[in-house]
Amino acid sequence: MSVKATFNNIEYDLVYNEQSGFYEIEIEAPKTGGIYNAEITFKDLIENTETSTKKIQIWAKEKSINVSKETLVYFLSKTDLEIKDVIEFENYEYIIDEETNKNTIFNIMKKINAENGDIVVLQRNGNIDYAGIIKDIENEDGELKRKVTLKYISNIFDRKIILENENLISEVGIEDFIAKEIYNNFTNSDDTLLNIDWLDVEVKTHTKITKSVDNKNGIYNFHTFVTNCSQNYNIVLEFSYVNKRIKLTIYKQENEVQLIDTTIPDISNYVEKFETSVISKVVVKTNTDIQTWYLLSDRTTTQNKDDVNRAVGDIEVVYTAKSEDARQTALDKFKSNTYNHYISFKINRNSKLFDVDKMKVGTPLSVRTNNNIILDTYISAIKDDGSNFIEITCGNMRVNFIDKLLKERNKE
Repeated sequence: MSVKATFNNIEYDLVYNEQSGFYEIEIEAPKTGGIYNAEITFKDLIENTETSTKKIQIWAKEKSINVSKETLVYFLSKTDLEIKDVIEFENYEYIIDEETNKNTIFNIMKKINAENGDIVVLQRNGNIDYAGIIKDIENEDGELKRKVTLKYISNIFDRKIILENENLISEVGIEDFIAKEIYNNFTNSDDTLLNIDWLDVEVKTHTKITKSVDNKNGIYNFHTFVTNCSQNYNIVLEFSYVNKRIKLTIYKQENEVQLIDTTIPDISNYVEKFETSVISKVVVKTNTDIQTWYLLSDRTTTQNKDDVNRAVGDIEVVYTAKSEDARQTALDKFKSNTYNHYISFKINRNSKLFDVDKMKVGTPLSVRTNNNIILDTYISAIKDDGSNFIEITCGNMRVNFIDKLLKERNKE
């Protein structure tokens, strides 16, 4: 009876360990990190032979590593990011969508060692393309195939927290406020059992703005807030996977606005859509008074009926008991407005005209349409299926989002 292993092109004879009950061998790890195949051959007393192949992850500190040309998916423990499983992935599609928070679905043709809440990292050509959180794992009728539903990794922040340190936004920077809230509520709270121990946060820029946090009785959803920061202020939350830890870098993206010309061959499947359903005036009746609030074209509100920047739309009349709650009641109604002005297109990832690698959620764009109109927008979602074309979706316009309505009013 013998057990042999071929690893890194070298054959080894394994020795039976009576204490552990396993066949073992000590070998020198390769100096270059990556995924290696270990071919195990077992031969019994009557010369029957059985062979299997196992993948082994090698971590190395050297700067020079062999870049894997495969697409690999790592399943990492939600408690300490230890690797629970690694698979080669041929057909994939991921979605990073901070505006509508869509799911990513991976269909995997095998049983995997993972559970809800674990972290998934997709690596293509040696680079991390996507990181997400497992929301659900399904299989039918005992089949090996697994349907893995994921949310983008920023959803680790998808819960309500108590508003504190709001002064940092105007005094130090909105990035510093985000980092402080993460520190207090997610990584270094007094509840050590539930802290995210594997997350490191770095702040690169400090953008002071006059901005209050939308909240209800001092409570707000933190993920919604940081998503709005990306949409409105070019604040980027960039996640990377380094040395068994997740690093979050927070910064204001100052790179030059990229011009996307939809008429060139590198751009295809261009779609533009504009829809509005706007409540522009809210009358709030309380037990003691009546207050009226008006919507402006930059999404702020006023009680000045004669403001030249007022938006045109529907009128809503609502009731709340206390006068001091009237403003928040009006804001809640305005938040129900829908402003769908989006652009989507596919862009060649190998294009020499665009810096595709720098296109992230929040990147500002100027899109030239077939009618030679320039639309200033930003990237709100990225879909990648591994092909030569990446699908980009641009979100609602940041400013003058009711321009179309204002133009129609000016024609009257």
